[in-house]
Amino acid sequence: MAVQWRLFFASRLSALVCAFGVLLLGTAAQSAARSAALQKVIEGANKEGNLVIEWSGPRMGGHAGLTAMVNAMNKRYGTNIRISFTPGQPFPQMLHKLTQEWRAGQPASSDIYLGTSTHITTDFKTGMLRKLDWGPILERPVPPGADIEVIASEGVAVAMSSRAVGIPYNTKLVKGDDIPRSMEDIFKPKWKGRIAAPPYATGLYQFAAADILGYEYMKNYTQRLAKQIGGLVRCSDTDRIASGEFAMLVFDCGHDDILRLKRRGAPVDHVVTKEVARINILYFGIPKHARHPNAGILLTNFLHSEEGQKLQWEYGGYDLHIYPESRVSPMLQGLRAARGKLYTETVERELKAGNIDEINRIADEFVKILQAGGR
Repeated sequence: MAVQWRLFFASRLSALVCAFGVLLLGTAAQSAARSAALQKVIEGANKEGNLVIEWSGPRMGGHAGLTAMVNAMNKRYGTNIRISFTPGQPFPQMLHKLTQEWRAGQPASSDIYLGTSTHITTDFKTGMLRKLDWGPILERPVPPGADIEVIASEGVAVAMSSRAVGIPYNTKLVKGDDIPRSMEDIFKPKWKGRIAAPPYATGLYQFAAADILGYEYMKNYTQRLAKQIGGLVRCSDTDRIASGEFAMLVFDCGHDDILRLKRRGAPVDHVVTKEVARINILYFGIPKHARHPNAGILLTNFLHSEEGQKLQWEYGGYDLHIYPESRVSPMLQGLRAARGKLYTETVERELKAGNIDEINRIADEFVKILQAGGR
């Protein structure tokens, strides 16, 4: 009997040793497959030990989403990064805050800047974001036929996720023929004072581009809208649509805010009007004064993995449409088939237009129009 037990334990020990050996070989092979540049980032991130994030609360799922993403990242790379998240201000205000900190020689309040193409392009004039050689760092190849550049010009940012811009609405208040299929549908007398617009005029100033709807058309539209709205509501405050305080928001920053609410059973939905559809790309950029730059770079790389993309969809309600597993891609394909004017808002588009100062001027003008009630 004793001999049998010894043989049993010997066989189990041998199996465990083999399994451990396979695990070590797998880990070694995985490490060997990584570029030297990525390995250096992993080692640097482990030394930093922390990742500090401050941006608009619900982006990437806020604290819950970022915790899940960083935990998965740690498991993948053998790191031990701790996440600290603080809900912050909208994209323009966070860009201004980080820029002011950098100019004052203060550490960045966030190790990653999250913003759209307009904000990333604006940074080219100030130079707060690092210009990095992302090519050797990013593990996942860009799929053939991708319609955007994943790495923004000069390496200042990396495209992370895609969002469809439209009108979120309360499904208890807005039904059937009242659902705004056209931009003009929001001007029905019954909606006066019952709809809202974002205080930063998102959607309005972007549609004013010469190759979209044009400045004069959108200025007139904004003036009319300002007389129709009952208040200004941030894109992330869609609970005010769900509660019925407002019937709609014209326009939102992307479908994700309303999708997260809809998943929780809120009476909300989202529609893209027939005149134009805008695909809004979110970018990550690393501030020059980031306290934990390697941790920020590593998370950027991880979120492009298939696992990272799935976590973005689960917690954020979006992913990057160029990847085969994308859940956003079918939505955008439907928009392409149904809309005459559809465009993807990227850093390259902004730079090619070469009019970021004019875009910002129009944005400021439209914001003032909304604040003044159309005057």
